[in-house]
Amino acid sequence: MKFRSLLIVGLLLPTVALAHGEDQPGPHGGSIRMPGAFHTEVLINKDKSIQVYLLDMNFKNPTTKDSKVGVRIENKKKVSTFECAPMDDHFHCHSEDKSPLAGQLIVEATREKAVGNEAVYDLPLKYSSKSPKKSKGQHHHH
Repeated sequence: MKFRSLLIVGLLLPTVALAHGEDQPGPHGGSIRMPGAFHTEVLINKDKSIQVYLLDMNFKNPTTKDSKVGVRIENKKKVSTFECAPMDDHFHCHSEDKSPLAGQLIVEATREKAVGNEAVYDLPLKYSSKSPKKSKGQHHHH
């Protein structure tokens, strides 16, 4: 019966989950949105490729199973479409267009058959760091 009570709590949470989360980086240091009953976390790499993690409601279990991601960037000048391919735990998206990433980044994601709304990110992303959040294992030499 434990599972059922968790499910009910999960249904009561979406509004709370929306309030927390989007104002802080996700588990991979990226920007979080909640387009549906899951979260999208987006990071932009130095080569302008984009990583999209599909996380569950608890910001865990990134998956690509039964999932798909579409990414585009829209600005006043044009729309750039990205090709997204599933990797181990995220989708890696790249575009032939090498112009600066500006405007709005729009992610259309389906996570394990759950279809989300469009997740809109303003560029530059508030969070898109590849650096670990906590400096673990760095020894200070005196």
